[in-house]
Amino acid sequence: MMAVNKEKRALEALHRILVMTRLMAYQNESPAEIAKILDHAEILPTLISADEDLTEVFRKELQALAEHFPAGIGILQAFDR
Repeated sequence: MMAVNKEKRALEALHRILVMTRLMAYQNESPAEIAKILDHAEILPTLISADEDLTEVFRKELQALAEHFPAGIGILQAFDR
C-alpha cells in the first residue's frame, strides 16, 4: 500500500522506469546496465500493493535508482512532488 496521495505517482514512476529501460534497449545499452535498472524496478509493484504503507521504502528504491542512473533523478523528483 502506498500513501493515498502517492499511489498515482508510484505508478507513473514505474511506467517511466519501464520506458527508460526500453529506450536503453533500443540504444543498445549493455544488458548488465538494463538488468541493474530492472533489479530496482522488479520490487516496486509489490511495494505498491503491500498491505502496509511502504511509501518510504518505494522512495528509497527510486533514490537508489537515481544514484546509479542520472535519468532516474527526474523520476524521483516527480514522485516527491
